[in-house]
Amino acid sequence: MEPGSTQGGLPWESESVRAVRESVREFAEKYVAPRAREIDRDNAVPEDLLKMAADMGYFSLRVPEEYGGPGLSLLESVVAIEELSRASSGLGLISVVSGSMVVYPIARYAKPETREKYLGLLAKGGIGAFALTEPCCGSDVASLQMTRAYRDGDEYVVTGQKIFITNSVYADFFIVAARTGRVEERHRGISLLVVDKTSCVDVSKLEMMGYRGSGTSLVYFNDCRIPAENLLGVEGEGFKKVMMTLNEGRISTSASGLGVMQAAFDLAFRHAMERESMGRPLIEHQFVAGMLAEMLNKLETSRLLVYTAAFKHDSGSPDYVKYASLAKLHTATSGVDLVRMAMQVLGGTGYSRDSDVERHYRDIKMIEIGDGTNEVQKMVLAKFLQGRIKV
Repeated sequence: MEPGSTQGGLPWESESVRAVRESVREFAEKYVAPRAREIDRDNAVPEDLLKMAADMGYFSLRVPEEYGGPGLSLLESVVAIEELSRASSGLGLISVVSGSMVVYPIARYAKPETREKYLGLLAKGGIGAFALTEPCCGSDVASLQMTRAYRDGDEYVVTGQKIFITNSVYADFFIVAARTGRVEERHRGISLLVVDKTSCVDVSKLEMMGYRGSGTSLVYFNDCRIPAENLLGVEGEGFKKVMMTLNEGRISTSASGLGVMQAAFDLAFRHAMERESMGRPLIEHQFVAGMLAEMLNKLETSRLLVYTAAFKHDSGSPDYVKYASLAKLHTATSGVDLVRMAMQVLGGTGYSRDSDVERHYRDIKMIEIGDGTNEVQKMVLAKFLQGRIKV
């Protein structure tokens, strides 16, 4: 048993989950890990690797089998995301968004023909993006106003801009949250629509600190005309759909952070076992041993929360929403602490750009910000305590 692994008669130790882990780990170690530094340096996943990952179904994890997808449970998919992110956070995040956050609203709210078209596209190797965040509003989703859509006959016209949109560089289509009502209506005037990446869409890639290679970009929609059936659900009722998508997305994003944590822990543990100081291995020094024990605690408690949230989701337990925020908050705060300690164990080597832990240090900070900041998760959990959120 490797350091930091969880074993026992638990749902996440079932044969199906174990098979997913072994398959994705084999792929990630053989094809992804050797190119992780290249992905980080160039802020891009090479086309051949992107195609291999798409062919393996890593960008359509949650697409049901009836549409040609892998049809993984959320628990199985978070294990896949964890293993991909352990090798490359950028590739792992592409999987989070396309394989989970894009699939969710289409599978639940799209009209049959729209569902068939876009889930089928994902199953065949397509990539989707979830265009939510705007420069004006950040975490205040109900205030979206920079992207608008209106009905024109049998079409909708979508115009506006989004920021920090993962997968944009690679995407074949976007799930777009747009204002179809008045700004004063706040959450009541938001709709979700599927917009193909055509000549009406401009993408400007951003240079982010971490999770490089994920295609995170500014996106401009310039009077994009789409079929009216690309509306997901009912016009003006998209806010709740966004929130439910984010609930599943937070679990998947936490799994990506878990992969980064595991990678950093592995580096620190191996270094502490191999490096000698004052005539003995680092791990035999009390301070280093204490840090490794604390890191293991943070890693395993994060893993338990992420897996529990996913299992509750798959079991139909309504309190999975609470556990999604618990997992996201804990993985974010514990992850930042763990990677910081991993860098401390490696010392000057860890602080060097030649060290992988330096990349993990930049990556893990995103978990405290993306898909709902730490502060948003605390706000959500406080509302649960007050009984103001009922699922």
